Amino acid sequence: MNNNMHTDTENGSPLRKNSRRSFFTVWIAASIAILFYIPAIPKLVPPNVHLRFSMNTFILLQLMVFFIAATIFSAVGAFLTPRIGFRASLADASLSKTDFGKILKRQFLYGAPIGLAGAIAAYFMAPDFISYLSTVPLITRLIGGVFEEVVMRWGLLTIIVWSAWRIFQRGTGTPGNMLIYSCIFFSQMLFAVGHTPALVMFGITNPAWSLFTIFIVALPWGWLFWKQGLESAVIAHTSFHAFVALFVAIKL
Repeated sequence: MNNNMHTDTENGSPLRKNSRRSFFTVWIAASIAILFYIPAIPKLVPPNVHLRFSMNTFILLQLMVFFIAATIFSAVGAFLTPRIGFRASLADASLSKTDFGKILKRQFLYGAPIGLAGAIAAYFMAPDFISYLSTVPLITRLIGGVFEEVVMRWGLLTIIVWSAWRIFQRGTGTPGNMLIYSCIFFSQMLFAVGHTPALVMFGITNPAWSLFTIFIVALPWGWLFWKQGLESAVIAHTSFHAFVALFVAIKL
Protein backbone atom coordinates (compact mmCIF):
# COMPACT_ATOMS: atom_id res chain seq x y z
CA MET A 1 0.00 0.00 0.00
CA ASN A 2 1.54 3.33 -0.96
CA ASN A 3 1.20 6.57 0.93
CA ASN A 4 -1.45 8.05 -1.34
CA MET A 5 -3.62 4.98 -1.10
CA HIS A 6 -3.21 5.01 2.67
CA THR A 7 -4.22 8.66 2.93
CA ASP A 8 -7.17 8.38 0.56
CA THR A 9 -8.53 5.37 2.34
CA GLU A 10 -7.95 6.83 5.78
CA ASN A 11 -9.84 10.01 4.95
CA GLY A 12 -12.65 8.23 3.12
CA SER A 13 -15.94 7.06 4.51
CA PRO A 14 -15.30 3.32 3.93
CA LEU A 15 -12.54 3.27 6.53
CA ARG A 16 -14.56 5.24 9.06
CA LYS A 17 -17.60 3.05 8.51
CA ASN A 18 -15.54 -0.12 8.83
CA SER A 19 -13.89 1.20 12.01
CA ARG A 20 -17.28 1.87 13.58
CA ARG A 21 -18.55 -1.55 12.57
CA SER A 22 -15.43 -3.23 13.90
CA PHE A 23 -15.66 -1.34 17.19
CA PHE A 24 -19.25 -2.29 17.92
CA THR A 25 -18.80 -5.90 16.80
CA VAL A 26 -15.68 -6.43 18.91
CA TRP A 27 -16.96 -4.44 21.89
CA ILE A 28 -20.25 -6.35 22.06
CA ALA A 29 -18.43 -9.69 21.87
CA ALA A 30 -15.97 -8.66 24.58
CA SER A 31 -18.74 -7.28 26.81
CA ILE A 32 -20.72 -10.50 26.62
CA ALA A 33 -17.57 -12.51 27.38
CA ILE A 34 -16.88 -10.39 30.46
CA LEU A 35 -20.12 -11.58 32.06
CA PHE A 36 -18.77 -15.12 32.07
CA TYR A 37 -15.95 -13.99 34.35
CA ILE A 38 -18.40 -13.54 37.23
CA PRO A 39 -17.98 -17.12 38.58
CA ALA A 40 -14.19 -16.73 38.53
CA ILE A 41 -13.82 -13.26 40.03
CA PRO A 42 -14.07 -14.40 43.70
CA LYS A 43 -11.01 -16.58 43.07
CA LEU A 44 -8.98 -13.42 42.43
CA VAL A 45 -9.03 -12.72 46.17
CA PRO A 46 -6.23 -14.59 48.02
CA PRO A 47 -7.53 -16.82 50.85
CA ASN A 48 -5.75 -14.79 53.56
CA VAL A 49 -7.08 -11.43 52.35
CA HIS A 50 -10.18 -9.93 53.97
CA LEU A 51 -12.09 -7.45 51.84
CA ARG A 52 -13.28 -4.19 53.39
CA PHE A 53 -16.47 -4.45 51.36
CA SER A 54 -18.77 -7.23 50.21
CA MET A 55 -17.82 -9.78 47.57
CA ASN A 56 -20.67 -8.51 45.39
CA THR A 57 -19.14 -5.04 45.48
CA PHE A 58 -15.75 -6.47 44.56
CA ILE A 59 -17.28 -8.36 41.63
CA LEU A 60 -19.05 -5.20 40.44
CA LEU A 61 -15.85 -3.15 40.63
CA GLN A 62 -13.90 -5.82 38.76
CA LEU A 63 -16.55 -5.97 36.05
CA MET A 64 -16.35 -2.19 35.68
CA VAL A 65 -12.59 -2.44 35.16
CA PHE A 66 -13.10 -5.15 32.55
CA PHE A 67 -15.76 -3.14 30.72
CA ILE A 68 -13.56 -0.04 30.66
CA ALA A 69 -10.67 -2.11 29.29
CA ALA A 70 -12.95 -3.68 26.68
CA THR A 71 -14.16 -0.27 25.55
CA ILE A 72 -10.68 1.23 25.31
CA PHE A 73 -9.04 -1.69 23.51
CA SER A 74 -12.02 -2.22 21.20
CA ALA A 75 -11.85 1.42 20.15
CA VAL A 76 -8.07 1.50 19.77
CA GLY A 77 -8.09 -1.68 17.71
CA ALA A 78 -10.92 -0.49 15.49
CA PHE A 79 -9.08 2.77 14.80
CA LEU A 80 -5.60 1.31 14.21
CA THR A 81 -6.10 -2.12 12.62
CA PRO A 82 -7.04 -0.79 9.16
CA ARG A 83 -3.85 1.27 9.15
CA ILE A 84 -1.59 -1.76 9.62
CA GLY A 85 -3.54 -4.36 7.67
CA PHE A 86 -5.06 -6.26 10.61
CA ARG A 87 -8.77 -6.99 10.83
CA ALA A 88 -11.79 -8.61 12.41
CA SER A 89 -12.96 -10.71 9.49
CA LEU A 90 -16.64 -10.95 10.45
CA ALA A 91 -16.93 -7.18 10.82
CA ASP A 92 -15.33 -6.75 7.41
CA ALA A 93 -17.66 -9.36 5.96
CA SER A 94 -20.74 -7.57 7.27
CA LEU A 95 -19.58 -4.43 5.50
CA SER A 96 -18.71 -6.10 2.19
CA LYS A 97 -21.62 -8.59 2.37
CA THR A 98 -19.25 -11.56 2.16
CA ASP A 99 -20.52 -15.03 3.09
CA PHE A 100 -20.07 -15.47 6.86
CA GLY A 101 -20.01 -19.24 6.54
CA LYS A 102 -16.98 -19.30 4.28
CA ILE A 103 -15.10 -16.95 6.57
CA LEU A 104 -15.89 -18.92 9.73
CA LYS A 105 -14.87 -22.17 8.04
CA ARG A 106 -11.48 -20.69 7.19
CA GLN A 107 -11.09 -19.35 10.73
CA PHE A 108 -11.80 -22.79 12.20
CA LEU A 109 -9.48 -24.55 9.78
CA TYR A 110 -6.59 -22.49 11.11
CA GLY A 111 -7.63 -21.77 14.69
CA ALA A 112 -8.87 -25.15 15.93
CA PRO A 113 -5.77 -27.22 14.98
CA ILE A 114 -3.48 -24.63 16.55
CA GLY A 115 -5.62 -24.72 19.69
CA LEU A 116 -5.38 -28.52 19.74
CA ALA A 117 -1.59 -28.46 19.30
CA GLY A 118 -1.29 -25.98 22.15
CA ALA A 119 -3.48 -28.11 24.41
CA ILE A 120 -1.37 -31.21 23.75
CA ALA A 121 1.84 -29.28 24.42
CA ALA A 122 0.57 -27.71 27.65
CA TYR A 123 -0.96 -30.94 28.94
CA PHE A 124 2.32 -32.82 28.75
CA MET A 125 4.73 -29.92 29.36
CA ALA A 126 3.21 -28.29 32.42
CA PRO A 127 0.88 -30.41 34.59
CA ASP A 128 0.97 -27.72 37.30
CA PHE A 129 -0.39 -25.19 34.82
CA ILE A 130 -3.14 -27.62 33.80
CA SER A 131 -4.05 -28.05 37.48
CA TYR A 132 -4.29 -24.28 37.80
CA LEU A 133 -6.54 -24.04 34.73
CA SER A 134 -8.83 -26.68 36.22
CA THR A 135 -9.62 -24.35 39.13
CA VAL A 136 -11.12 -21.79 36.75
CA PRO A 137 -14.75 -22.49 35.76
CA LEU A 138 -14.87 -24.04 32.29
CA ILE A 139 -17.42 -21.54 30.99
CA THR A 140 -15.07 -18.71 32.00
CA ARG A 141 -12.18 -20.31 30.16
CA LEU A 142 -14.20 -20.96 27.01
CA ILE A 143 -16.03 -17.65 26.67
CA GLY A 144 -13.72 -15.40 28.67
CA GLY A 145 -10.98 -15.96 26.11
CA VAL A 146 -12.84 -13.61 23.79
CA PHE A 147 -12.17 -10.73 26.18
CA GLU A 148 -8.50 -11.71 26.55
CA GLU A 149 -8.03 -11.76 22.78
CA VAL A 150 -9.67 -8.36 22.40
CA VAL A 151 -7.30 -6.93 25.00
CA MET A 152 -4.08 -8.74 24.06
CA ARG A 153 -4.34 -9.14 20.30
CA TRP A 154 -6.91 -6.66 19.00
CA GLY A 155 -5.78 -3.96 21.40
CA LEU A 156 -2.25 -4.42 22.72
CA LEU A 157 -0.63 -6.19 19.75
CA THR A 158 -2.19 -3.67 17.39
CA ILE A 159 -0.82 -0.76 19.44
CA ILE A 160 2.66 -2.33 19.53
CA VAL A 161 2.72 -3.03 15.78
CA TRP A 162 1.37 0.41 14.91
CA SER A 163 3.88 2.13 17.22
CA ALA A 164 6.82 0.13 15.84
CA TRP A 165 5.65 0.82 12.29
CA ARG A 166 5.51 4.55 12.98
CA ILE A 167 8.94 4.52 14.67
CA PHE A 168 10.95 2.21 12.43
CA GLN A 169 9.18 2.69 9.09
CA ARG A 170 7.98 6.23 9.72
CA GLY A 171 4.45 5.07 8.94
CA THR A 172 5.21 4.38 5.29
CA GLY A 173 4.06 1.37 3.31
CA THR A 174 2.81 -1.56 5.35
CA PRO A 175 4.51 -3.04 8.44
CA GLY A 176 7.29 -5.44 7.44
CA ASN A 177 7.13 -9.12 8.30
CA MET A 178 10.10 -9.05 10.68
CA LEU A 179 8.66 -6.04 12.47
CA ILE A 180 5.35 -7.83 12.98
CA TYR A 181 7.01 -11.06 14.11
CA SER A 182 9.07 -9.09 16.64
CA CYS A 183 5.95 -7.35 17.92
CA ILE A 184 4.09 -10.66 18.25
CA PHE A 185 7.03 -12.06 20.23
CA PHE A 186 7.13 -9.03 22.53
CA SER A 187 3.37 -8.89 23.09
CA GLN A 188 3.34 -12.60 23.87
CA MET A 189 5.97 -12.05 26.56
CA LEU A 190 3.62 -9.51 28.14
CA PHE A 191 0.71 -11.95 27.83
CA ALA A 192 2.66 -14.69 29.61
CA VAL A 193 4.04 -12.43 32.35
CA GLY A 194 0.52 -11.15 32.99
CA HIS A 195 -0.39 -14.59 34.34
CA THR A 196 2.30 -14.43 37.04
CA PRO A 197 0.11 -13.18 39.95
CA ALA A 198 -2.50 -15.89 39.39
CA LEU A 199 0.11 -18.64 39.13
CA VAL A 200 1.90 -17.48 42.28
CA MET A 201 -1.37 -17.18 44.20
CA PHE A 202 -2.29 -20.70 43.12
CA GLY A 203 0.98 -21.91 44.62
CA ILE A 204 2.68 -23.33 41.54
CA THR A 205 6.20 -24.33 42.59
CA ASN A 206 7.82 -23.50 39.26
CA PRO A 207 5.87 -20.58 37.77
CA ALA A 208 8.67 -19.81 35.29
CA TRP A 209 8.04 -23.08 33.47
CA SER A 210 4.30 -22.43 33.38
CA LEU A 211 4.96 -18.94 32.00
CA PHE A 212 7.21 -20.43 29.32
CA THR A 213 4.44 -22.89 28.44
CA ILE A 214 1.91 -20.07 28.15
CA PHE A 215 4.35 -18.18 25.93
CA ILE A 216 4.88 -21.13 23.58
CA VAL A 217 1.24 -22.19 23.45
CA ALA A 218 -0.23 -18.76 22.71
CA LEU A 219 2.55 -17.44 20.45
CA PRO A 220 0.79 -18.63 17.25
CA TRP A 221 -2.37 -16.77 18.25
CA GLY A 222 -0.74 -13.47 17.35
CA TRP A 223 0.17 -14.90 13.95
CA LEU A 224 -3.45 -16.02 13.49
CA PHE A 225 -4.69 -12.53 14.26
CA TRP A 226 -2.27 -11.06 11.75
CA LYS A 227 -2.90 -13.53 8.93
CA GLN A 228 -6.49 -14.68 9.44
CA GLY A 229 -8.20 -12.13 11.67
CA LEU A 230 -9.22 -11.74 15.29
CA GLU A 231 -11.80 -14.50 15.14
CA SER A 232 -9.19 -17.12 14.28
CA ALA A 233 -7.16 -16.18 17.36
CA VAL A 234 -10.33 -16.40 19.47
CA ILE A 235 -11.09 -19.85 18.06
CA ALA A 236 -7.55 -21.04 18.83
CA HIS A 237 -7.83 -19.69 22.39
CA THR A 238 -11.23 -21.28 22.97
CA SER A 239 -10.20 -24.56 21.32
CA PHE A 240 -7.14 -24.73 23.55
CA HIS A 241 -9.26 -24.61 26.71
CA ALA A 242 -11.86 -27.00 25.28
CA PHE A 243 -9.24 -29.62 24.42
CA VAL A 244 -7.47 -29.19 27.77
CA ALA A 245 -10.79 -29.78 29.55
CA LEU A 246 -11.35 -32.87 27.39
CA PHE A 247 -7.89 -34.27 28.16
CA VAL A 248 -8.42 -33.74 31.89
CA ALA A 249 -11.86 -35.36 31.76
CA ILE A 250 -10.65 -38.50 29.98
CA LYS A 251 -7.38 -38.54 31.96
CA LEU A 252 -5.30 -38.68 28.79
